[in-house]
Amino acid sequence: MTTKFLEKLSSNLNELLTNGDEYNVIIEVGQVPNNRVFKAHSAILSSRCLYFKNKLKKVDPSDIFNLLIASNEFGLEELVKHIQPLLIENNAPWLRLNFSRVYQTSFKNDNFDALQQFCANIITRHPNIVFDSDDFITLSENILVSILKLDNLQIDEGLIWDHIIKWGIAQNRSFTPNPEQWSEADFLTLKNTLKNCLPLIRYFQISGKHIFEKVRPYQKILDPSLWADIEMKFMVPDQTITSRILPPRSPLLKPLPSRSDQSLTDNENDIELNNIFELRKRGKYYFKTKRYNKALKDLNKALEIGQDNLSILDLISILELRGESYFMIGDYKKALVDLNELNKLLSNSGMLAVRGLAYFLMGRHKEALVDFIKFLEIEPNGTGVFLIFRGEIYRKLGRYEEALADSTRALKVDPNNMITLTIRGLTYRLMGKHNEALADLNKLNELLKIDQNNASLLSDRGTTYFLMGRYKKALADFTKSLEIKHDTYNLTYRAEIYRQMGKYEEALEDLNNALKIDINSEITVLGIRGLTYRSMGKNNEAHADLAKFNKFLEFELNYARILVSRGKTYLMMGRYDDALKDLSNSLEILPNNVFALVHRAETYRLMGKCSEALTDLIKSLEIRPEDVEVIKAHKKLLTDMNKK
Repeated sequence: MTTKFLEKLSSNLNELLTNGDEYNVIIEVGQVPNNRVFKAHSAILSSRCLYFKNKLKKVDPSDIFNLLIASNEFGLEELVKHIQPLLIENNAPWLRLNFSRVYQTSFKNDNFDALQQFCANIITRHPNIVFDSDDFITLSENILVSILKLDNLQIDEGLIWDHIIKWGIAQNRSFTPNPEQWSEADFLTLKNTLKNCLPLIRYFQISGKHIFEKVRPYQKILDPSLWADIEMKFMVPDQTITSRILPPRSPLLKPLPSRSDQSLTDNENDIELNNIFELRKRGKYYFKTKRYNKALKDLNKALEIGQDNLSILDLISILELRGESYFMIGDYKKALVDLNELNKLLSNSGMLAVRGLAYFLMGRHKEALVDFIKFLEIEPNGTGVFLIFRGEIYRKLGRYEEALADSTRALKVDPNNMITLTIRGLTYRLMGKHNEALADLNKLNELLKIDQNNASLLSDRGTTYFLMGRYKKALADFTKSLEIKHDTYNLTYRAEIYRQMGKYEEALEDLNNALKIDINSEITVLGIRGLTYRSMGKNNEAHADLAKFNKFLEFELNYARILVSRGKTYLMMGRYDDALKDLSNSLEILPNNVFALVHRAETYRLMGKCSEALTDLIKSLEIRPEDVEVIKAHKKLLTDMNKK
């Protein structure tokens, strides 16, 4: 097929075309992967119009997509309109596989109207592909608004509200998770953040239960008249209200695809066999659509490829999905293996230490203190560096006696540790004990004259300077140490120094190099890199890093969920004592988890402990009085008790 287009471009070249001879016109529209450059070569000029031979069907779809973006940047409107239908007609599987990138690109510019419609058709049928994605909170406001305007989104309006609140909170990282602890200013900030989203919510299509559970905690972000009308609507349905009522989202004329439909992500040829993250993503999709054997195939493949190369977060995510998949097909022994491994990962004291260090480097001292205290309770002999960090946190919080106790205890382990001497010296100074402060600082000065080519000594002295706020001297020491020993610790600390000095590009380079050396340094790096991006005004990158970092910080919540899953597995295997232990431990972390309460009640019932079971079920009913599963379990227990 020969397509005539780019008339605007050709008209601008008219003055150059003085005869009908063949010209080789090369239009370079940007670099693409593998160093290929798209060219319109040997264009045939006839009647002063430019003709292209259409050979795009033979080009890799990722290159065509890059061509589309470049064409738009150059203002080649005809080419933009020409490429979109070709992509949709010939490369729909690639578009679906790379859906996140495609829809975020298409909604940024109205020139991509055909792609927008393609994406909208998928989003209306499969809204979770956006709302449940890891990058949902990084969406720009205009994309989110475009999605909310879709009248036929196939998702419960209460869930839409949940996701909008989640997005709004993610844009304001200072918020605490519990809105009951928010100030009036916090609610006002959230209201301003969501000012273009809130009018698009169909409040009067949300169930009364969800209004109470989901909307009520955030009622302060709504106009008082709207909230009054919402309450009125559910208390007195026939009463006239003044607020605008948006129509319900329309159901699709055609039913949603069945679970056997393979149109979204079910084509094995769409995924590179060595792409761990796409395998995990598809495995999660299979799990949600209850195709557990297919999920297991992908998750096993991801673990096989990843082996020692997976970060701790990715490993936890895959193991949790695989364990749940094994459970759903009734293979409880294999489920138990994965759940036991998860339990080890999430309860490992080392994780507390790393998380505490990450908090400390981000300046979140109260959270760091909690982790270091818990770590030192579990590992009383794990003194040294963590006593030093805890002592420094106590000093920063003004708890000088405790800071002094920790630094003195740490010096018994290592009498010449310069960092500890620095902290104790500064603590003495703040307490007014000047003679003791002088003694520590004099000893510190003697140690600073020791071997200047010792990498460990240079790191210690660099850290000392850092704690004293002498960033230039700290930078010099860490730079010299890195010349001797190129490791993640030195890179991460130097990055933090660069960040404090406002040298953000240098900080990013160090953090990215730290990840290249050791992917497991990701936990520490993410927080600092997120803060660096934020200081640079790169909000999308900052949100992505800090969101992933926060996943790590939610390990205790994940730990509770894993205990529930393992307890449920033990219950199905008839191992009631083990089930009871796990479910009880999970309830210590999340005491109002109805799912855990119901399963523990069932465990008690099967063990013949009816009174304990009844206590759990009564509590469950207080939390969720209309929950069908809780009501069924309660009736079942009462029947058993009546028989006895």
